[in-house]
Amino acid sequence: MNTRMSLFSATDQKHVLDTIQNLDPGMIYATYVGVWGTIRQQDLNSAEQLASKLRQLLPQTILGGGVNESVSLSIPAQTLMCGGQLGTKTFAPAAMIDPKQRVLGDTAWLDLANPVARDYYVCVGMELIDRGYTLIGFPEHENVIAHASSKPEAVRNFVSLLETLRHYGAEKGERIYFSGDPATDDTVKEIDFYYVPSRFYHLTFAQKYQNKIARPGIGVGYSYSLSPARAQDVLAAAPRNAHVFFYVDNWDANQDDLRRFMELDPSNRRYLLTTSAQTAHKYGAYFIPPMLHCVDCIPAKVVGDKCEIRPDGKTEYDAVTCGDIAAIKETFTTQE
Repeated sequence: MNTRMSLFSATDQKHVLDTIQNLDPGMIYATYVGVWGTIRQQDLNSAEQLASKLRQLLPQTILGGGVNESVSLSIPAQTLMCGGQLGTKTFAPAAMIDPKQRVLGDTAWLDLANPVARDYYVCVGMELIDRGYTLIGFPEHENVIAHASSKPEAVRNFVSLLETLRHYGAEKGERIYFSGDPATDDTVKEIDFYYVPSRFYHLTFAQKYQNKIARPGIGVGYSYSLSPARAQDVLAAAPRNAHVFFYVDNWDANQDDLRRFMELDPSNRRYLLTTSAQTAHKYGAYFIPPMLHCVDCIPAKVVGDKCEIRPDGKTEYDAVTCGDIAAIKETFTTQE
C-alpha cells in the first residue's frame, strides 16, 4: 500500500478511472460520499456504482469513503437503509446537533454525545461497508468531539461506533480501517490513518506554516509546498507509528489548500505536488495528490490555469484534464 490518491467526490468520468487503473494506487479515498452537510440514499447508491467500477479495475486497492462531520439544517430529514440492527432509519438534522451550539450559517457540528448522531455515523458506515468501502473516514472527528454537548460521552460513543463497524465488517469477512484526526483522547488507539490538511498558506490561524516559494520567471513566479514545520508538528503530536496523510483541503476559497493549489500555473502546481510529497516522506508521513477536487468551490476569476474551468463555467480540478499525471506518478515514486 505504497501509493494513495484522493477523489473528492464520487465522479465516474471514464478518463479518470482509466488513468487510476494505470497508476495502480494502493488506496483511493473519496473525501465525502455525499453532498457536504448531508448524506442521502442516492449518494450512497452512486458511491456503490463507483466502488464497483474501481473494484473491477483495482481489485486489491483499499477504497475509502468519508462521513460528514456536520449537518446542513436547511436539508430535510433523510431516510437511509442502514443494515444491521438499525434497519431503515430516518435522520433529521436538527435531532443530531446540540441545540446550544452556535450555528455557522445553516451548518452545525454533529453532537456525537447524542445517540442519534452516533447511529447516523454507524448507519452510513454500514452502508459504505456494504458497498465495498473498507476504509471509513471521519473527517474532523476531534472537532466533532470537542463541540459535543459532553466530550466524555462523545468519546465513548465514537469508540463504540468504531467497534460496531469493525464487528460488522468482520461478519462480512472484511478488515475495516478508520481515518480521522490525530487526537489526544481514547480515540487514538482506534484510528488507523490520520488525514491532516496541508495548510500551504493560511492568513489566519495557521500562519506559522506559510510556505510560499519564489520561482522567478516560472509561470506566476511562485509556488507553495507542504511546510516542514507543519509536517514535524503533526508527526510530533500523532501517536507513534501513526500513518499520517497530508491532503489538499478546502473550506475557505480565499486561503485554504485548494485555493492555493488552483491559483497556480501548471508548472508551479506540479512543483507543489512533487515537493510536498518529498517533505511528507522526509518526516515519515504521506502527501496524497488529488485526482478530482470540488466542483465550483473556487471562483473562476482566481484560478491560474484554464484547464480548471469546465465548459459550463464552473471550476474543478481534474488531474487528467490538467495534465498532472506524470507529476502525480512522481509523488508515488517519491513515497514508495
